[in-house]
Amino acid sequence: MKNLIIAKRYAKALFNLAQDDGKVQQYGEELDGFVRLSGELPDLANAIENPLYTEAARKSVFQSVADKIGLSPILKSFINLLIEKKRVQNIGEIADYYHKLIDEHANIARAQITAAVQLDENVIQEIAKTLETMTGKHIVVEFQQDANLIGGIVAKIGDVVLDGSVKRQILNFKETMKRGALG
Repeated sequence: MKNLIIAKRYAKALFNLAQDDGKVQQYGEELDGFVRLSGELPDLANAIENPLYTEAARKSVFQSVADKIGLSPILKSFINLLIEKKRVQNIGEIADYYHKLIDEHANIARAQITAAVQLDENVIQEIAKTLETMTGKHIVVEFQQDANLIGGIVAKIGDVVLDGSVKRQILNFKETMKRGALG
């Protein structure tokens, strides 16, 4: 919970700077690139995050990497601030929340659609259109297949779950039968 609060605070700050500069996408891509690089090079992440190294050493390592990958001055300053405040280990969560802010600003919602069988692209687009009508937002669909559903689909948008699966219907029927038999 604390990490989410930290991530929100820093992501909002970077997002506000990005809006002022008109570089919302660019900063998001640079942030993603740095997060990806840190994930691919655990020694780099350790050198920047580990409090056993002095702050000056951690900043020096970061500065040399930032120069090589061509980070913008704002992002260099931002990550330097994270190093100073000992928050650089939260950069992955910060990047995730930053992208949520981008989606919110662009009126985009991400939906996870799960079905028992592989759905045709046209069917997925039809579902997306229906969800767009329901939410009033542009829907970006992430599809996955789960044979455990038996049939039907489950759509999840943020905290809202629309469960039209056969598995759920069977479970609901089972609960109804239990209540009917007991009452």
